[in-house]
Amino acid sequence: MVTTAPEEFPEGVSSEPAFPLGRRPLHEYVAHHADERPDAVAIDYYGAEITYSELGDAIDRFATFLDDRGYGRGDTVLLLLQNCPQYTVAYYAAQKLGMRVSPCSPLSKEHRVSYQLADGEARVAVAGDTHAGVLEAVRGETPLEEIVYARLETSLPAEPVPAIHEDVAAAIESERRPESDGVRYLDSILAETPADPPSVEVAMDDICLLQYTSGTTGLPKGCMHSYANVLFAAATSSALSERDADTRHLAVMPVFHVAGKLNAVDSPMIRGGTVVLLTRYEPEAYVEALAAHEPTNGWITTPMVREILPLIESDDREIDSLESMPVTSFGQALTEDLCEEWAETTDSEMYEASYGLTETHTRDTFTQGLDVVEEGFVGKPVYETDIVIRDWATHEPVPRGETGEITVESPSLFEGYLGKPEETEAAFHDGYVLTGDIGRLTEDGQLYFLGRRKYMIKSSGFSIAPAEVEEVLKTHPDVANAAVAGRDHETRGAAVVAAVVPVDDGFDEGELLEWAEDQLAAYKRPRDVVVLEELPVTDMGKLDREALEDVVADHS
Repeated sequence: MVTTAPEEFPEGVSSEPAFPLGRRPLHEYVAHHADERPDAVAIDYYGAEITYSELGDAIDRFATFLDDRGYGRGDTVLLLLQNCPQYTVAYYAAQKLGMRVSPCSPLSKEHRVSYQLADGEARVAVAGDTHAGVLEAVRGETPLEEIVYARLETSLPAEPVPAIHEDVAAAIESERRPESDGVRYLDSILAETPADPPSVEVAMDDICLLQYTSGTTGLPKGCMHSYANVLFAAATSSALSERDADTRHLAVMPVFHVAGKLNAVDSPMIRGGTVVLLTRYEPEAYVEALAAHEPTNGWITTPMVREILPLIESDDREIDSLESMPVTSFGQALTEDLCEEWAETTDSEMYEASYGLTETHTRDTFTQGLDVVEEGFVGKPVYETDIVIRDWATHEPVPRGETGEITVESPSLFEGYLGKPEETEAAFHDGYVLTGDIGRLTEDGQLYFLGRRKYMIKSSGFSIAPAEVEEVLKTHPDVANAAVAGRDHETRGAAVVAAVVPVDDGFDEGELLEWAEDQLAAYKRPRDVVVLEELPVTDMGKLDREALEDVVADHS
C-alpha cells in the first residue's frame, strides 16, 4: 500500500486539499462567490465575460424552471453539450435540486444517446439544437419527456476572440426550432423565469453525477458519484494546481469527460477563479487565446503541445501570463526536451498531469515538485489516497518494482455502477477499485502507468473503447466479423483502424468508412480498413488484441 503523508509532499506543494468553505456541495461554493464577489469573472467565453453574480442568477433561474416542471431529487438530466457556459449553468442548477447530472458526448449518435437516456432514466435533456434529430428520434423509446436547447450565440460576444470553429459557426447560422410543450430554449427560460429556486437540503453522500465509462467491455457503465466525491476531487485539484481567485484556467478539453469537467467546471469554483472557455480545439485558436486572454494555466495533451509550439515560435507571439501547463501523455510520451522547449518559449512549467479514471473522478496522483519526466511516470498518490499494485489473478499485493494491476482507494471513489450490482462487485477488491491498468510502484512510492490492459485506443484526446466501435461495425450487412485497434498517428496519437472479415468478395472498404461516419462519433470512426480472412485469436479462441495491433501496424 502506498499513500503520501503530509510531510512527504515536496516543498511548495500543498499537503492538504482546499476546502475554504468546508465540505459543502460545489453549488454552494458558486452561490457564495456570487454573494461575496459578484463582479468577479467566472467564465470568459471568447471575450464575453460572465460574472459570478450572473452565473449564480442563471443557475437559480434554471433550477426554478426545472422545479416548476416537476423535476427534483433523484431525477436525472442528460447534458448533450459542447464546451459552453450553458453547461455550467445546467450542471449546477440540476445539482442544486438534488438531481443527477449525466454528461454525454455531443458527438454521440442515436444508439449511444438512447442507451444513456434509458440507463440513467433521464427525463430531461439539455442539448445543442444541432442534436434535435437525435433526441427526437429516440424520445419515444426512452424516458425523455422534456428537451431544453441551448444556442451558443446567446453567450458569445459580437466578435469572438479567437474566431469560432467553423462547425460552431454553422450551428449558429442554423434556424431555431419552434418551441412547444416539452421543447424549450434555455435563453427563453432564463429570460422568463424568476430566480426563485426551492431550498433543497442535499446530503454529501447523495448521488449527483452519473459519469459514464468509455465501455471497454460492452456498453458503457454509469459511475455513481456523490457530492462528496466531486468536491474532494475539485478540492484536490485546486490545491495541487495552486488555484486561487486570480487564476485564469484556459479550458479546451471536453467537459463531458470527467477530467475536462473537473478542470473547467468543478475546480475553479473552490476559490472562485476564472475559466477561459473554448468550445473546440484548433491549434491556431488555442495560441490566439493564450495571447489574448492571458490565462495562468491550462491542460492539454502531448500531441497538442507538438502542434502549438511551432505556431508560438513561428509567429513570435508574446505568451507571458502562463505559470504552468500540465499535460497528459495521450498516445505520445511527454519528454524532457519538450518540457524544456515549452519553458524556453512560454517561460512556464510543463509537467505530466496525473493518473486517474472515471471511477475515481480522476486526479489520483500528483507530479508537482517531483521533477521527474519519464515515459509512464504519473506521480505519487494525492491526499488520503492509497494505491496498491496487485497480482492479476490473486489480487495480492506485489513487491515494489514489479508490475501488476493498479488498484486505488480514495475519498473520490465512486459508489458503484448504476443498476449493475454484479459489475460493481467485480470492480472492487478489499475496498480498492480494480482499474484494469498495468503499473508499478518504485521504492519511494512513485507510480508508473504502463498501459491499459483492456486495449483502449487514445486518439485526439479521447479514450475509445474497441468494444463499442466493434459492436457498431458488426451491424453492417457486409461485415461477418470485425475488430478495431489503434495505429500510430502523427497528430492524433493513434488512429482507429478496423480489421474486417467480409461476408463475401464484393466488400467495399470505402463504403464501410462512409457508413461509419453516420454511425459513430468522429473521433471513434475508423480511418482505415484492413480486410482479413479471419481475425487473430488466442489458443483459447479469444480475440488476440496484441496480434491484431501488429496486423494493423503492418498494413499501414
